[in-house]
Amino acid sequence: MHSKLWKITKMLLAVLALLTVNIGCAPVQGEDKMTHVEWSAFYMSRNHQFRTLCYRFEVNYDPFKEGQVTFSCFFVDKKDENCLLSSAMVTSEDLAELDAFIQKLSLAEQEKKQKQTDMLFAHDATTKEFYIALGSYKNKNRRKVKPQLSSMQQDEAMDILKRLYVKVSKREGK
Repeated sequence: MHSKLWKITKMLLAVLALLTVNIGCAPVQGEDKMTHVEWSAFYMSRNHQFRTLCYRFEVNYDPFKEGQVTFSCFFVDKKDENCLLSSAMVTSEDLAELDAFIQKLSLAEQEKKQKQTDMLFAHDATTKEFYIALGSYKNKNRRKVKPQLSSMQQDEAMDILKRLYVKVSKREGK
């Protein structure tokens, strides 16, 4: 009797240990901090009535060409000059800083906020859009997430994207 009780106790401890390991490694709300997040697009823009406050940045992995990534952007620099790139080719080395920024973000699904329909849209108001497409075209699990960025995170993203512009535009000869 004592030997059966001992075996049952050992089995229960083993099951408890396995459950503890699985719970400790389980992703939380769609976010897996244990692996590298695979993303296929990054988009950040702001429209404003003043041209100097407008910008658009877009990074896309080409679904038809393995490993090819394009970078497009528009913003006005401190010298009041237009900075524009359209579908410039970038490398994973170019995107290392942006990728590190994305890896730090909380990419859990955000609750959908109900839109109010009784408000008028002011055409001169600032509009912003930000999303990251997770997954890839290959396995058809691509989905957009719209994490909330703090003002410090927005500034950090802008700095990273402007440095990427400088690096790519020099290489492109612009």
